[in-house]
Amino acid sequence: MTGRARRRAAASWALALLACAAGVHAGPLSLEAAHTVEQLSAARADWRSTELLASWRDPAGWAANAALRRTERFDLFDTQVEAGAAVSLAPQWRAEAELSLSESHRVLPLWRWRGRVWRDGVAGWNFALGAGRTLYRGATTQGSAVAELQAERYLSGWRLAWISLPTRLDGAGVSTVHVARADWYVHDRLTLGATLARGREVENVPSTGLVSSSVRGAALKAQWALRPQWWLGAELSSHRQGDLYERNGLRLGLRFQH
Repeated sequence: MTGRARRRAAASWALALLACAAGVHAGPLSLEAAHTVEQLSAARADWRSTELLASWRDPAGWAANAALRRTERFDLFDTQVEAGAAVSLAPQWRAEAELSLSESHRVLPLWRWRGRVWRDGVAGWNFALGAGRTLYRGATTQGSAVAELQAERYLSGWRLAWISLPTRLDGAGVSTVHVARADWYVHDRLTLGATLARGREVENVPSTGLVSSSVRGAALKAQWALRPQWWLGAELSSHRQGDLYERNGLRLGLRFQH
């Protein structure tokens, strides 16, 4: 590892630890361990991901989160660290920011940041406007810029949300993917959810580089309480990346909530 890579790795770990340390005083704590396996078509090797996630949130609207992740994609291993925070700016206004870094960045981006501002309570809806930047570094350095539009509404035990992500690949055109999501809070110990995605998005394929292709995706998930502080989560997903491949995955997670 080069000196620059070591400095980036040290900075990324420090950022995550800072979020953790700050969050200890923020209120309720949530810790989760999760593993995902995705089978790919076109005789490609399975994808795998193991994650450790932590988050804190208090009633005043302040929150922090951190994640450590190890992935295997296209027979290449990557590690990634992620940290984020949310703050209340004023009544009905809040801001969020996230930063992730990968010291290995064989498939995952070298770094990615995103930020958004929310306006809550507009005729029963919450709206967000955001932007972000992602940089991949391999044989060549390539990046992309993204805008983000979100709308969500809570209705009698349901959360309905729509997300639009127009992404511009450096030196190329704009690709946009739309995501619709519905979550049903059945009762205090069970949540069910469904997600649909369609459009075009940018994907990093090591043998090819960054490519924009049409995508179609769907996911079903459930979270239920084994005990008051212990939650089990499961998610089934299917994702078609143009003519490149199709991914079918299963994610299992165990969360402790204090």
